[in-house]
Amino acid sequence: MSQLLPAADSNLGETAAALTQWRRTKPLGARIPEALWSRAVALASTHGVAKVARVLRLDYVRLKRRLLAEAGAAVPPPAGLVEMTLGLAPAGPDCTLTLSDARGRALRIAWTRPVASEVAAVARSLWEAAP
Repeated sequence: MSQLLPAADSNLGETAAALTQWRRTKPLGARIPEALWSRAVALASTHGVAKVARVLRLDYVRLKRRLLAEAGAAVPPPAGLVEMTLGLAPAGPDCTLTLSDARGRALRIAWTRPVASEVAAVARSLWEAAP
């Protein structure tokens, strides 16, 4: 741990030591106490989320969400739909590919300006990867 910490940063070192001690004595399944989270959030606002998460061995996403919540920023919900754009201008007819199987699983992909070979390749790779 000392390799990651500058000598002048005693608050980060003290918090890392406190978390290490807590981890040694915590009961199985225990959550990190709010007091330690508060110290980590305060340090993240000064030193950055990535550095603090790495040094304190905390989950980056959870630390970032706590920092955003404390700052009053809206915490974005997890993505339910991922839209991919290929940098192509919309033109031509839309294409919708719907795949389904006997168990009722369905996959729907919508494109603007599709290329048939790309549609087939994407559909095949997604369908083969499905559990």
